Amino acid sequence: MTRDTQARPLTSLTKKTLACLALGVLLLACAAQNSPTSRRVFPQSRGHIDLAPDLTVKEIGNGAFVVTHSFPWPGNSLLIEMANSDLVIVGSTYTPEAMSSLLDWADAHFGQRRIIAINTGYHVDNLGGNAALVKRGVPIYGSKETADLLQRRGERTRKTVLDLIGDKTSPMYQAHAHMVLLPPTRLFALPEGLHLKFGNEEVVVLWPGPSQAPDKVVVYFPERRLLFGGCMILGGDKIGNVADADMSQWPDAVRAMVRFPADVVVPGHGERLDPQLVQHTLDLLQQ
Repeated sequence: MTRDTQARPLTSLTKKTLACLALGVLLLACAAQNSPTSRRVFPQSRGHIDLAPDLTVKEIGNGAFVVTHSFPWPGNSLLIEMANSDLVIVGSTYTPEAMSSLLDWADAHFGQRRIIAINTGYHVDNLGGNAALVKRGVPIYGSKETADLLQRRGERTRKTVLDLIGDKTSPMYQAHAHMVLLPPTRLFALPEGLHLKFGNEEVVVLWPGPSQAPDKVVVYFPERRLLFGGCMILGGDKIGNVADADMSQWPDAVRAMVRFPADVVVPGHGERLDPQLVQHTLDLLQQ
């Protein structure tokens, strides 16, 4: 898909905002250089917006937002404003209702924009919001393998989630039990990956091999040096759900990410956003 259009002209408010951001980056850089340890300063979240009690949006800079849906466990997705003003959603909320809330917020925050979505795997935290995207007419890119696995293993993974929730009377249990899970609508071959172009910005979707599940992909934004590792990258101190994991090949998939120079790495779960998460994941897997 190619849509090469010029980016919108900067408004005076945007210019002031960029100037403030530039000054902030300069001050951070000076602080890092003067620090006795000379540790690099990485971007941090600048506050968050609560769209619902279990749904937050955090701006991490340059039109990039981490969306966290805690239903039942905090899971991350991304919303990015691209150079040509299109919006890209990477990963998903757990439910269509949460995705609908995110789309409503995007309309209010950005105005009417063209939106595309990228499913990063067949688990519910990678495509649970698809029904809302389909209703909205948003094209959803995902691998043929993701669509196939959802058809063959979708109910099995649903049972895994329900077993982990446990309480059959809880609203979360009932929501996951009755949720309609839809596959991506625009399929690509997993080994070939996907390249999308938005004005002068590129998005790279890559499958580095089996990891936390057979079909997990990573999404890279080269101009932003931003990598969405999803559930392949571990943001906490435990590995978590390994029901579909290939523990022998997962480390090799993570090592393949070193080809992507990144200042920000977004895990599927967890608040850390630093590049050291790649090595952190390898350390946990080697334990």
